This record gives sequence, C-alpha cells and structure tokens, in this order.
Amino acid sequence: MKKKRVSITDIAKALNVTPSTVSRALNGGGKVSEKKKQQIQALAKELGYRPNPIARSLVENKTQTIGLIIPEFTHHFYSRVLAGIESVTSKAGYQLLICTSNEKKRQEIKSFQTLLDARVDGILATVCKKNDEFGHLQEVLESETPLVLMDRICEEIETSYVISDDFEGAFQAVDFLLQTGCTQIIHIKGPKVLSTSFNRFMGYKEALRKHQIPYNEELIFEGNDPELPEKIRTYIKTNPVDGVFAYSDYLAFEAVNVLRNEGISIPDKVAIVGYADEPISTYVTPQLTSVNQRPFDMGSIAAGFLLNQIQDPNSPLEFKSLKTELVTRSSTKKNQLARSWE
Repeated sequence: MKKKRVSITDIAKALNVTPSTVSRALNGGGKVSEKKKQQIQALAKELGYRPNPIARSLVENKTQTIGLIIPEFTHHFYSRVLAGIESVTSKAGYQLLICTSNEKKRQEIKSFQTLLDARVDGILATVCKKNDEFGHLQEVLESETPLVLMDRICEEIETSYVISDDFEGAFQAVDFLLQTGCTQIIHIKGPKVLSTSFNRFMGYKEALRKHQIPYNEELIFEGNDPELPEKIRTYIKTNPVDGVFAYSDYLAFEAVNVLRNEGISIPDKVAIVGYADEPISTYVTPQLTSVNQRPFDMGSIAAGFLLNQIQDPNSPLEFKSLKTELVTRSSTKKNQLARSWE
C-alpha cells in the first residue's frame, strides 16, 4: 500500500497547533516561539515531511523550475551546454524541464507551449534551424516569462543572448588555413536561416579579403544538400582545391570521406577545418582541426542571465559573445608563421 504523504495538517494535529503555525515554523516566518519552532521542525523531520511543491508554487507564484529547449542531445555541444546550465541552476535550487525540438518548427512551438503551461519560472532555448517564424517566442515575452536564447540569434526577438563569436571563430580558422599556404578553400555552409551560418560565412570571406584572395562562388557548397559528397567529388576532379572549412565537424567529416575515397592526402594536398570541436574530431583519421565554442561556459552564463531576470524582472537585458579557440590537429599543416620561429 502506498504510504500517505505527511502534511502540515498532520503535524499541526500531533502538536495541537494550527496549520498556519506549522507553516510559519517550517518556512522561517515570525510569531512562533523558538521552543515551539524547534518542536515543529523536529517532528517534521521525524515524520519525513516534505513540502508540496505544487502547493508552494500556487502560494509563491513560483515553481522553482526552468524550461530548457535544445535541438537535440546527440551532439556533444548541447550536452556540454546542458552541463553548464545545471552547474548553475542546481546550486540555485532550480529543477530543469528539458524538451527537444529535433530541429523541427512544430515540435519547438509545442515545447514552448508545454513549458508555459507548466508555469516554469523562465526558459532557456536554442531555436531550431528550420524555424523562420518567431511568434511563439514573442508569446513567451508577452507572458512576462524570462527568456534567454543561446547559440543562435533571432533578430526579431529582443531578449538576452549568449552566443559564441562565430565570425571571429571562422575568420581564425580560414586565416590559419591561408597562413599554411592554402589559397583555394572550399566552404561548406550551414542552414540558411541560422545566424551561425551567416556569421561563419562572413568570417570565411573576411579572411580571404585580409589575404587578398578573390572570393570564388564555385567554392561554396550547401551543407544540407543531399548530393554534397558527389558535388565535392565532381568539383575536386577538375578544379584545384587545397583547403576545406566546414560549418560543423560532421560536414568536415563528409569532406574527409570524399578526399579519402579519392586517394587525396590530408593535409598534404588538402587541409580541413571543422567547427564545434565535437568528439568526432579526435576519432577520425587524421584528427580534425576544429573551433571550440566553449559550450559549457555558454550554458552556465545563460543560466546566470536567466536567474538574474527571474530574481529581478526589471533587470536589463544581457548579451555575451564568447571567444572561440582554434584547436589544431593533424588535418591541417603547421602554421607557416609559427614554423618561421622554430
């Protein structure tokens, strides 16, 4: 038989006091003598009393829960973001309600509605790559539920953001390739609707401009094209290519497979750089040079921003762009400038 949950009323009857007296004693309220407070707290501990979070949320208008919406769990990036969030929220006494959009617009909209219905105290989210309408985000703001967005920017939504500096990260990656002697660098782009795709593409172009390398539209490939491997294979057979910069490590891996199947040496003939520094970058051969976005820091800072808004609804919106780090491995040659110092 299921054990009956001990209530404030049970404690009040046992000590012949009112439920309100028990409530004040357990919640630090006044007008309860120290002796009586100690008796109540001791009995509550003995009986295994636990506060009812639903009842408390109705009284305080707070649920001590935070909603989180991320595209998926399979990417190491989002698992590290989650770890960063939990490092902050758990210490602050908040529980996470986690939803995934699976990069689908309809599922993302449903997830936001679910979290609003659950009366979460705030929401952390990364919008999905297939979303180009943001009425559901505006609905969150209109409900006065604090919202912090991570990794991807929505120009239409005025809220707090934590992102990585994708422009600078891409610039550093391509600048490195150019310094090692590459001049014909393929760029495999990310989804068109994402700010991250645009910023990485702009970083690619800026690095070319710095080194006075003409921009060549033919070197640009769409990462979501199902024929991507074949198109790269066809292009490299008749055109000089000595570098690849991909929107993600997974797209970089696609390029690695194409080059390997064509018998093209990496990095001697073609150097490759990915993005996000996923575990796959150390599992492939050769190991992949990649851009680390500091996802743990992204999660912890975003959680801090959200807690600030929850505690003070009038606090100003906050924005943080995290510096990235290029992690060099064997898919690229040594930096020529660094070599000159050896």
